[in-house]
Amino acid sequence: MKVTLDLISSNDLTISPYIHGTFFENFGTTTYDGIYVGKDSPIENINGIRKSVIDGIKEAGITAIRWPGGCCADHYHWKWGIGKERKNKMFMLLNKRDKEIWRNDFGTDEFIELCRLTGAEPVLVINTATGTPEEFRDWFEYCNGPAETEYGAMRAENGHPEPYNVKIWGIGNTDENVWVADYNNPESYARNYMRFTTVLRETIDDQDMKVIGLGLSKRHMMPGWVEKCLDVQTGFGTRRAPDMLSVHHYIGGAKGTYRECGDGVDYSDEQYYYTLDAVKHYEQDIELHRQYIAEHGNKRQKTTICFDEWGLWHPEATIEAGQRQRQTMRDGIFAALTLHLFYRKCDIVEFAMETQTCNLLQSLFETQDEKCFKTPTFYVMKMFRDHLGNTPVALQCDDEMTDVFASKSSDGKKLVVTIANKDLYESKEAITAPEGYTLSSASIIYAEDVRAYNTFEDPFVIKESVFEGDTIPPHSIVKFVFEK
Repeated sequence: MKVTLDLISSNDLTISPYIHGTFFENFGTTTYDGIYVGKDSPIENINGIRKSVIDGIKEAGITAIRWPGGCCADHYHWKWGIGKERKNKMFMLLNKRDKEIWRNDFGTDEFIELCRLTGAEPVLVINTATGTPEEFRDWFEYCNGPAETEYGAMRAENGHPEPYNVKIWGIGNTDENVWVADYNNPESYARNYMRFTTVLRETIDDQDMKVIGLGLSKRHMMPGWVEKCLDVQTGFGTRRAPDMLSVHHYIGGAKGTYRECGDGVDYSDEQYYYTLDAVKHYEQDIELHRQYIAEHGNKRQKTTICFDEWGLWHPEATIEAGQRQRQTMRDGIFAALTLHLFYRKCDIVEFAMETQTCNLLQSLFETQDEKCFKTPTFYVMKMFRDHLGNTPVALQCDDEMTDVFASKSSDGKKLVVTIANKDLYESKEAITAPEGYTLSSASIIYAEDVRAYNTFEDPFVIKESVFEGDTIPPHSIVKFVFEK
């Protein structure tokens, strides 16, 4: 493997820190009792939030958290989840298979506390399918209004006198708006978008606030949807378009389009390579939305992409199983390839959220009672956090089985190179320090068996460790940090 780095080339691009985001909602055990165990739980917690998850989010360097969904956002009424009396006995989604009651022990105040404990930027998704613009306005005031306002006073009464200053708001979620509220009607969603944003028009225009409008998800991909939506939102070039367009796309054997990915653990070599190659569809999503924005967006306003749901969805992650799944080295390499792609497209990808934080799909953590272990995706996020805020470095690699990304700090003194060796059987030669740099550190994520996975009984089968070899093992991920 020969890698050539162009350290002289320069650009003004910066990798957004918010590419390392996550999201969660009230599905299965994601919130209860994954993230939130309750204040009276014997499990170590901070005001009911599981401490091991708090510590893990900080360790991984997660920079943004999206909540309350996802699908749940468009059935969520925030007033049910504040104060001492929570409406835990009222259901919002009728699930005839298990008849679970919707809980509201974890609400706005708890979510903001989670974000503040971890240093992550809060991203709130508002209910545009079953909610009202007035409900959004009141929620915004609860989060951002001074204590002299009606809902700011309510927040203060609940023990939080200072405004939360939530800056990022998602205007609905794809599923209910595109499928249910008004099936395949982009003009309808666009008008609804404007109804909701108009209640805060001056605030949106004058303050440091960003709104996320709906782009496409793989399940929808309806020709003309985004273009028609943007045409209505921008009007004659005078109306405000979304600051970001959301993109949702899951890959994996549970999805009809990706049956060739096979099982989450017992996959063939062909299915392994097919899954990793499928990351190219994320690139197609990005370039498609880039085109839509260029042709139909507001020319006087920058619109970027929030790839706010991504990950592998394996067949074992069924509703009955709480949508939980095991993660092997294939999941870790998939995460590495996806993040590399987002970094390369950092001129337009501003936010990205893996799915989901805890106990669901390609999560960062798996919990059970007092136990908690970290997944391969967690270790990739942690390893790659050194890229955030850096400038991409142009490079060439002569090996198609090796995916390499490099970035340098703003002062040029630190160079970070991450390598995903996709090859199942061949090792690759490690790169050496470029001229003027010396190796500061090197680490690796690896398991000898590509189909191995972490468990509660054996939580460190896959982990990050110090790398000291001259060759990069098959199906592994390596990071080199060089400094002047």
